[in-house]
Amino acid sequence: MSPAADVPTDVPPTDTAPTTPAAPAEPTLLGAAPPPLPRDRMVQAWVASMALSWFGDAVWTVALAWTAVHTLPPATAGLVLGAETLPQAVFVLVGGVIADRWDTRRVLVTGRLVQAIVLLGGALAWSTGVRGAPLLVAMGILLGTATGLTLPAGATLSRQLVRSADLATVSGWNQIGNRLARLLGAPVGGVAVAVVGPAGAMLANAVTFVAVAAVLAVVVRPRYRMPRTPHASWAASLRDGAAYLRRDASARLLVLGLAALNVFVSPVIALGVALRVSGSGWGPAWLGAAEAAFATGAIIGSIVGIRWQVARPAQAGFSVLVVQGACIAATGIGSRVVLLAAMALIGIAAGTASVWLSGTYQRTIAPSHLGRVSSVSSLGDMALVPLAIPAFGALAAGASVLTAACVYGGAMAALCLWFATRPRIARLR
Repeated sequence: MSPAADVPTDVPPTDTAPTTPAAPAEPTLLGAAPPPLPRDRMVQAWVASMALSWFGDAVWTVALAWTAVHTLPPATAGLVLGAETLPQAVFVLVGGVIADRWDTRRVLVTGRLVQAIVLLGGALAWSTGVRGAPLLVAMGILLGTATGLTLPAGATLSRQLVRSADLATVSGWNQIGNRLARLLGAPVGGVAVAVVGPAGAMLANAVTFVAVAAVLAVVVRPRYRMPRTPHASWAASLRDGAAYLRRDASARLLVLGLAALNVFVSPVIALGVALRVSGSGWGPAWLGAAEAAFATGAIIGSIVGIRWQVARPAQAGFSVLVVQGACIAATGIGSRVVLLAAMALIGIAAGTASVWLSGTYQRTIAPSHLGRVSSVSSLGDMALVPLAIPAFGALAAGASVLTAACVYGGAMAALCLWFATRPRIARLR
């Protein structure tokens, strides 16, 4: 596969070049130009369907966790809850090649229907008495495989539907939909597993996957043609994706910056806050309040990111995350008020920066390589975050929760400050 014509091949290997890197050309318009986003019913339907799917995922995630911890030994429950992770990591790079090779809509429709079939099969098996860890692990492996193979394709769909200038706004819409879906889906999942059992939660999630597939098949139509590379071998496609990042220093720097972010914030959200609440004897209600503060802040931050269009979004995004690092450190302080304020500010920073950085990411990465580069970003999260969480726990156990929070928050602030001051990051639009 030859490099796309719009990918620069003569970029110096450092981030101090005086010239501004050329942005990838806008993909070819297939028909009429998209309408303004407030009147774009197709994009709005797609965003709504994604929110519905995330709602179903939240319902099933809570139902699965409850079922696992109440019916299985702790070690087996951990195996069940982590069953999706490994196949996602194994197949996501292959999914990147698929995303850059085949029609996005067909890939996504197929993936959603496969996930629906797995859940429907699981619901049928559970209702007929076939239950336990083997069924749940098998479902996790199948669902994780489908996710890994289709996740990169989903990351390219916005690029095919809206103008470059609207990418950040659509990303913000999706982030708001994701947060609201999880806020509403988690309690519904708890009620569902208590009232109708795991099979009912499986069925509910399957319905959402079918709904997304229907919207993709009937409503969504790509407006921009993405470059396709169907003739290269799979191995050559992967090598070309790596070569693209080697020769495009701006894309490489942005990908490295984004890959490192969740390494520092995810352990605090997933473990640090729970350790702080438990160690202080505040009770589980405060853990829920902290998570609600984060989610509410993230929604507010996404709205801010959508409405406040900055001239240098990548630099602004990393600068905001410097402040987030300080808030991460503050979560270790033994004060309820400080914890809630810190979590709300972490959410605001995350929501705002994510809108700016995701829009820049979509505009910076060449359309011909967007799927493969997105798969590398996803693999970074999948590989690094599971290591960072137990490391946080070990540090908290060996020193204190405050020490662990300060180390992770300080490291994030320093890293984001470094990226915010790189000339190539400052020039990205």
